[in-house]
Amino acid sequence: MNRIKKLNDQFLDTLLLDLDDPQKCTPGLYQVIRGVINDNKEDLDTIPKESMEFLQDKMVSSLPFKKEIV
Repeated sequence: MNRIKKLNDQFLDTLLLDLDDPQKCTPGLYQVIRGVINDNKEDLDTIPKESMEFLQDKMVSSLPFKKEIV
């Protein structure tokens, strides 16, 4: 189980690094990240709604392409 956690942590770290790379920051990357968020929704339920809305607004305003997040 520790290996799965390590793999998941490394995957998430890589996704975060890719978000900072303009060449890798594509609509496909955002779809992968959206899938990870959906898969881990129970962990996000502990974050206050106001904080999540703030982060979502900030993310949408900085997208390098125009697409509505649902």
